[in-house]
Amino acid sequence: MSSNQSHKSVVFGSISIDKIINKHGSFLDVLGGSAAYALLANKQKTCELVGVVGDDFKNGHWELLSKHSISTNSLTRLSGKTFCWGGEYQKDFSSRRTLYVDPGVSETYLPNLSDNSKNCSFLLLGNTAPHLQAALLNQMENDPYVMLDTFKLYIDIANKELKQLINKVDLLCINFNEAVELSGLNGKDLAKMAKTILNLGSKSLIIKDGKNGSHFFDSANQFSIKAYPIDKVIDTTGAGDSYIGGILMGKMKGMNILDSMKVGAVTASFCIEGVGVEGLLKINKEEFNRRLDWMNRNHTS
Repeated sequence: MSSNQSHKSVVFGSISIDKIINKHGSFLDVLGGSAAYALLANKQKTCELVGVVGDDFKNGHWELLSKHSISTNSLTRLSGKTFCWGGEYQKDFSSRRTLYVDPGVSETYLPNLSDNSKNCSFLLLGNTAPHLQAALLNQMENDPYVMLDTFKLYIDIANKELKQLINKVDLLCINFNEAVELSGLNGKDLAKMAKTILNLGSKSLIIKDGKNGSHFFDSANQFSIKAYPIDKVIDTTGAGDSYIGGILMGKMKGMNILDSMKVGAVTASFCIEGVGVEGLLKINKEEFNRRLDWMNRNHTS
């Protein structure tokens, strides 16, 4: 499916085949990647997916992404292996150990936007290499609202490129450990850490802190929201990507950042109730609204 109109939102990032090991079992050939989670966190046909896969990518995974994306005009399939990642989690999901990473076709890939995507209103740059995020941003022909996520690895190995990119975005969304790494501080003073990061140039910042919720900062505001409590966590892979995907959904609906963060928290709560993207595929409107009502009653400021 394609459109002759500019797409409202573009989602870019990694698309992967994952191996996940946790207390519930060992799961192979799991669809993953920052772009996949962020896309599936949104309703069907509301975002244009941009990314790359190899010729080993399962037809079922391709069909799922195709069903959700506005089109596949910016989804590239190359000869070779799809990016793959394996991780093993502690029993309480407090940390994980990376078992392997193979970039596959993503190592030589450069994103190429379809003409319908170059004037989008919202651009989500999901976790992937900063030079790829910058290459995509440079293809924009207008001035979209830009959301950026990154990972500790890129803070370490591509610090200069990442900081140059941060200076161009509207919202930087990272977790607590990444914020510690990026700020160079010890994390004991959250406001000081946030100010140090905002000085890199992003207009606003969200620091995610797992079950402790998330914290927003800009030059004039600071507030926090809780995480939605889940009784049985099945898999935390992709929770952060689902969270920022939910924020995108809120922004596309015209919500302010506080309400968009609540949508993100609810979306992430569904994600962790299943392996990989399974939890996102089971979202239903009635339960989503019930959880959102809870967020509205229980958020902190």
